[in-house]
Amino acid sequence: MMRIRHDQRSNEIPTPAVSFQPESVQMAVMKEKLTDQEAVVAIGQQDVRVRFVDGVPSDRSFMVRLVKQEGGTWVAQAVPLSSIGRFVPASLDDGIDLWLSARGIRLTEKEKEAVRRFWETEGGSIKQKQETVAALTAKQLEVTETHLRLAHEALHGPPLGDLLAPLLTKTEEPEETDEAKGVPVREQTERWEGSRAYAAASELVLPPAETRTFVMTAVTEKMRQLVHDFRVWQRDMARQLEQFSHAVAQQATERATPLVESLIHSLDRMLLNGDWLLFTDMKTETKLLEAGAKLAEAKRGLAEGKMDEAAKTVREVKALLESLRFQPSEQKVMRFFLESDERQGMKPHEQLSRILKQASQAARDNALSARGVVESLRRLGFFHEQEAARALLSGERLPPAENVKAMLLSWVEEGTAPAQAERVLMNLTGQQLLNKFTADSHTQTMLYQWPLSLHGEMATVHVHVNARSGNGQLDWQNCRLYFLLDTNQGKVGISLQAIERQLSVTVETESEKLAAVLQSYASTVKDHLEQIGYRVQRLVFQPMDTEDEERAATDRIKTENETSQWEWTI
Repeated sequence: MMRIRHDQRSNEIPTPAVSFQPESVQMAVMKEKLTDQEAVVAIGQQDVRVRFVDGVPSDRSFMVRLVKQEGGTWVAQAVPLSSIGRFVPASLDDGIDLWLSARGIRLTEKEKEAVRRFWETEGGSIKQKQETVAALTAKQLEVTETHLRLAHEALHGPPLGDLLAPLLTKTEEPEETDEAKGVPVREQTERWEGSRAYAAASELVLPPAETRTFVMTAVTEKMRQLVHDFRVWQRDMARQLEQFSHAVAQQATERATPLVESLIHSLDRMLLNGDWLLFTDMKTETKLLEAGAKLAEAKRGLAEGKMDEAAKTVREVKALLESLRFQPSEQKVMRFFLESDERQGMKPHEQLSRILKQASQAARDNALSARGVVESLRRLGFFHEQEAARALLSGERLPPAENVKAMLLSWVEEGTAPAQAERVLMNLTGQQLLNKFTADSHTQTMLYQWPLSLHGEMATVHVHVNARSGNGQLDWQNCRLYFLLDTNQGKVGISLQAIERQLSVTVETESEKLAAVLQSYASTVKDHLEQIGYRVQRLVFQPMDTEDEERAATDRIKTENETSQWEWTI
């Protein structure tokens, strides 16, 4: 067996002395103070004797501007880190090394070369390029030219909504006919089962009989499958809840803990991927979110040894889930029926237009729910690679391209992609890179650009997320969110900070008129947040200033300075 002995001395290669240039700015570490004016400092791997014009700095680490050399001593000036941008480095490489050193970013020579080429060729200000490099290294991604360009496009390129707008065809959705408007809406409390689910759709103006029969059959079968899936899931949850109750009754904490974690996982999976949930209303989703909040309470109760409280909470969850009935929304069934028909013989550019409209019109028909937002991001292609990999690993047949990214990639391969396709793909892929889950980090930072159709135009909501992480998941009970939207009445920024489900909300606007409009919804928003498990401690409205907007744009979420001349608080 070969043994490899590591000898520290064998790695001690003498480092040749570096020749410093006058007016260069270097990172220095204090080694020994000789007098009030002179000291020995470490610059790189060299010890340098320095005479400071303004006296020896008190900090251990600092920047120095080397003025001139007198014998074996350099005359220098200490430079605050906040002021290094005012000094011009001797070369681009020196400037990059200076900036990287000041922020503790360590790169290989190959990565530094990629940064240098990025610095020389990419558009944007120096500050924007610095933000791009910092964001990429924070995600522990390899620093390559490609990664830098993608991240830069996502951070500082045009908003995704602006890039997607030209891809929408000029064809507007057909207006609702008077006949369709006159169709009575059944009470949502009516029980829907399998073949009855398409009854509302059958009252619309339909295509030829053959196509109509085919589509209605498909809808009927789909509804039957959804009813079956819902009942199976409901029975499985009831069984697990019963097992948890038995474990708690026997004071078996070790057995109860994995059971409650499994329940939370099953509920989360249903909220994110359950097909039947796509056809229900927001009330059903709200109940599921409420159940998730109660299960989190039960888990915390177990950890604190409060078995009786945990058992009581789980009984409440069991009653809540048993009260659920699968009652598809008429509007959603109608839409599924019509979209199933529209897909027949649709041209590629029409398919892309349809997907874009679905992704950007998530607010219609009360679809602006948690699941509605996830489906909107899915249609854009944020989960494309993840879902394709899952299908391959499970041996499933790859589904047809039903997201923007997949369609544009196929067009690029065929050489038929529109001119702006490359920038859209760069934006989406750059966001995916910056949303990479860092496994060994206790916190995660993510950002999304969510295109939304407002007043007939494509707007972009910038969403910044910072949350604790554990077991590969974000902690929704301890997180920060910032939403930034540019409206026709000015920008709106919404900051939410949750600590153990105690929620502080700050709404920033550029106009008092817009603030007054938003204030009218404050009580409704507060009630909704409390329904899904948060306790709103503070809801504040205040003006937005330029500094706040810039901080939001660079993914630094504003959570302070929540007072103003027209503060309004619940």
